[in-house]
Amino acid sequence: MADLGRQLQEYVAQNKAGSSAAASPPAEPAWRAWMPSSSPAAPAWSWSPMDADPFLPGMSGTQRLLAAGVCAAMGALCFGLAGLYLPLLLLRARKFAMLWSMGSVLGLSAAAFLRGPSRLLREPEPWGLLYLTGLAGTLYAALGLRSTPLTVLGATAQVITGAALLLGMLPGGAAGRRYISGLCGSLLRKGVSKALPV
Repeated sequence: MADLGRQLQEYVAQNKAGSSAAASPPAEPAWRAWMPSSSPAAPAWSWSPMDADPFLPGMSGTQRLLAAGVCAAMGALCFGLAGLYLPLLLLRARKFAMLWSMGSVLGLSAAAFLRGPSRLLREPEPWGLLYLTGLAGTLYAALGLRSTPLTVLGATAQVITGAALLLGMLPGGAAGRRYISGLCGSLLRKGVSKALPV
């Protein structure tokens, strides 16, 4: 027993001496261990989501991760509700387009919380800007104008530009997107009968 008491006193003395000599840095949260760090040796395409962002002042990484999770869950709910309107698409096209667009807005918000809005705005892509234009047009036609034909037109533009944006993110997708764009351009220039070899 005396030996155990002596060992405990030595341990306490070592901890007091170690803490007064040098203070250790605060420990990182457990979820940061599985996320990549932002180091200068990392490639340019690496995803370091918890960098400080001027558009999100004072938000910690945990708060941003929680906000992104809430936005992603609400977006999934909107997409699920939009899926319920698929059988009634001809009768309820405006509701479907509005729910789908709101799901897209919430999904983009989740990405903005994770990556940072300034990073998304700093590297805009033309197809991304077209997608946002189609998204805003769909929401304006559905909520502001309450016009079903314009809502369908905006939703069609949104789906086409969203598919092109996703195709460009795949490996080798930019070349496929250029090929499809060239084919559509030739269809518009020459007409359907001259462009297809049938």
